[in-house]
Amino acid sequence: MSRLTLSVVIPAFDEEESIGSCLDLLCAQAADIDEIIVVDNNSRDRTADIVADRAARSPLIRTVTEHRQGLVFARNAGMDAARGDLIARIDADTRVGPDWARTVRDFVTRDTDGHWWAVCGRGEAYDLPYGTAAAQAKSRFSPFGRRRAPEVRDVPVLYGSNMILRRATWAAIRDRVSDRRDVFEDVDMGLCVRAAGGRNGFLADLTVGVSPRRMHSPTGEFVRYMVCLPRTLMLHRRFGLALAAAALYVPGVVVLHAARLIVIRAATRAPIPAARGMP
Repeated sequence: MSRLTLSVVIPAFDEEESIGSCLDLLCAQAADIDEIIVVDNNSRDRTADIVADRAARSPLIRTVTEHRQGLVFARNAGMDAARGDLIARIDADTRVGPDWARTVRDFVTRDTDGHWWAVCGRGEAYDLPYGTAAAQAKSRFSPFGRRRAPEVRDVPVLYGSNMILRRATWAAIRDRVSDRRDVFEDVDMGLCVRAAGGRNGFLADLTVGVSPRRMHSPTGEFVRYMVCLPRTLMLHRRFGLALAAAALYVPGVVVLHAARLIVIRAATRAPIPAARGMP
């Protein structure tokens, strides 16, 4: 079987605190990654300098600039620029495990009939002040939570901090994906894969670390964030799922978030900052 090449796309907006670690972990897997594309989306901090420093050390890294503000535009620019047979999309605060790239390439290489158009894994928050208990509780509500499962299972959506598409998949959905900034772009992508006749696979062993900064959001801000889910489902005319998300899933996650926020405040005894990241 021929070797599949892997590109990793990282949208970045004011990520000076996390982009360096993200790139270091990826570069440690140079044997299984062919290029790393950082999309600078008008960063105002030291993000560009940190990326340039890492690029001087590693030929894998290159930068793409996207002036239209927003994660979806930065994502599209990076995916369009990628040259790999496989295109991974992670966040600037994602911390990949030491075998992440090899796991991705090995799985897709074995899928010789192209059954899976895209794959994703789970994300587990790191640097929590109270450990992992609340993160594990949240996973019970998530379609990507820990359950007894085979190596891969079919899922309707993708997880933006840890997802991989075939290059041909991106070509098939490029004109379908929405450029709206009030929907979940990863959920939109997964549903576009389904609409194009493809399948999304969830790999049980493909786990990355993700920043807990969304967990620090004030409850009102978190509610505004979560209502993007039923809005995304409505965009795809998944009316039954949208109703279930609005009536059951979103309220459950918001209640969990509010309780978690109380624990975080008690653990840190510090003001809770607004969540950063790409708008």
